[in-house]
Amino acid sequence: MPPVAALRTALSAVQKRFPSLGSLRARAALALASTDPLYPTKLAIIPLDMDRTATKRVLDSLLLLDMPLSYSKLAANELEWHGMVKARTLGKDSRVQGSQQLSETVTNFIQMFGVPSSFLLKHNITFLESVRTPESHEDIYESCHLHLYISDSIPSLTERLPETIIPIQRILDLPTIDSQNISSSAIVISTKTAESLLLSDDEWAQKSNLTTLSKILTDRDTLFRNLVKTVIKTCEDYVRASRSYVDTSLRTPAEGDDVRDIVAARKNWAQAAHTELRDVLVPGLESFAKESTWWKLYWVVDDLQEGIGERTVLRNFLPTAERALVFVLGRLSTAPTVRSTVSLSTSVFQTSAIQEKIDKIGTSIAEAKREVKDVLLTTLHADAQRLIVSTFLLTQLPVALLATAGWYWFGYTGYSMSALALLALVLGFKRVQSKWDALVSAFQREVHDAARAAIDTAEVEIYEAWEAKVADMESRIAGQQEVVDALKRNIE
Repeated sequence: MPPVAALRTALSAVQKRFPSLGSLRARAALALASTDPLYPTKLAIIPLDMDRTATKRVLDSLLLLDMPLSYSKLAANELEWHGMVKARTLGKDSRVQGSQQLSETVTNFIQMFGVPSSFLLKHNITFLESVRTPESHEDIYESCHLHLYISDSIPSLTERLPETIIPIQRILDLPTIDSQNISSSAIVISTKTAESLLLSDDEWAQKSNLTTLSKILTDRDTLFRNLVKTVIKTCEDYVRASRSYVDTSLRTPAEGDDVRDIVAARKNWAQAAHTELRDVLVPGLESFAKESTWWKLYWVVDDLQEGIGERTVLRNFLPTAERALVFVLGRLSTAPTVRSTVSLSTSVFQTSAIQEKIDKIGTSIAEAKREVKDVLLTTLHADAQRLIVSTFLLTQLPVALLATAGWYWFGYTGYSMSALALLALVLGFKRVQSKWDALVSAFQREVHDAARAAIDTAEVEIYEAWEAKVADMESRIAGQQEVVDALKRNIE
């Protein structure tokens, strides 16, 4: 067994750093558990175009290995448990494991046996026997050290084998052992020979070639290494596909590639947003200036924020761009970061920090709009009130009182004093007009700049978020490569 502590660390890292690729995590978990010497060796028996009764003979024969197999020498309890296993239901999967006491549990899906087989007890082996086709057994049998594909037909073992990364062993069960029938890719056994020799010959294991098979099944170190090598291969394929995708697609996307579509969507969004700024928001600001012109200011001053401002400015503050930004960010958030021939989970590369960055981009226009409402319009409303009050109190009212005093106490003519009061009124209106026009112009410029800054910031941050996503992927790939290197180092 390779160094246990280093392997456990590396196998734990596989489960944390790699997505669920087929049965990768199941195989890594099995290898991790197998570093414990008390953990059983799990072997799956899967039939290929073979009669169920014939398939049963394989497990029946394996259970009797390492025992005196003439029935005349078998004890009564040995006959009992072996007979119970042989009588198992043909239509259900079976799990048979070594146990000091005879036990049987049957559920809707699987029948479980604990039997005092010296072969199972000595080598700590559990057999999982399938009654289904190879294509439908992965959900139960993927967590096995070895898949034993049993058939009595050579073509079935070469043509019907499913594509799988899990270690397999082909077993050809023939009526008799004949050197001419031996296939280099399969172990040839003869359970019929074993069955016929049970009553008289203790050398049945050699004559049925089950001894050769048992050497493979009991070589725990080799089974463990082969299992870990499948984990390494899957991880290497994943890292290779990830690096290739970064180099060929993320950095230099081809025409029609999803990444190029995201880049195009960002540019198109920015162009449309600037067009909306020019064609929608700017006319809205002009309408605001017309509806709040200085001579209307005296009766619309309290309607600047909620009425005129809401209708002409806030409703026209990039509404289409804000909705379109949600679509662009959705594409960015779900953009593929890995491509391969296997089904890969992209969420493994989506860190919470990057997603928070993407979510923050989506609020840029809303925050700018809120600033216009809560700061710029509020300030403009306060300035308008201050301008009206200060003009009246500091210019118009004092001069009007002076004109009244001159007519009443000093005997000036009413015509001259009225002219003086009218001059004060005109000067006040002139002051309101000039200052209000300056305030409105400054407000229009600040709103325009806020909108343009929101667009520019969102465009830059979309690019930065994409770069951060790619950089995060490259960092994770480097970490995954370290895990692969650690596995290879400690399994050799």
